[in-house]
Amino acid sequence: MAAYVKATAAIEPMLEGMNLGSDSWKIALSNTSPVGLTSFTPGTTDLATANGYTAGGNACSTTSATQSAGTYSLVLANPAVWTATGAVGPFQYALLVNGTTNQVVGGWDYGSPISLVNGDTFTVTLGASAFTVA
Repeated sequence: MAAYVKATAAIEPMLEGMNLGSDSWKIALSNTSPVGLTSFTPGTTDLATANGYTAGGNACSTTSATQSAGTYSLVLANPAVWTATGAVGPFQYALLVNGTTNQVVGGWDYGSPISLVNGDTFTVTLGASAFTVA
């Protein structure tokens, strides 16, 4: 399983102005680590549209956004599967993007570059929650 990495530049905007429960969310494939990203530009921050991947990534809906005992949890439905119709990649990260603000808030590091060939599929599995803030 890929390791989640937070985008440190997103901490202040998340706490001061995002509405995490009602904003739109996307998962995008990229070669850029989410750690220092302050903004997201489809086709530049992520892969370009080609062979089964669309720049900007796949939308994922909010399942729940709750707070309990001082811990906030955002749960997102898993995004659609990407199926390559030719070469896709390479990419190493799946970025979690607030689609309302174009802020990268984190992502998953797969440890090394991944390339897809025609017919390959790739799914980002989000787990119990996309992220928590305690």
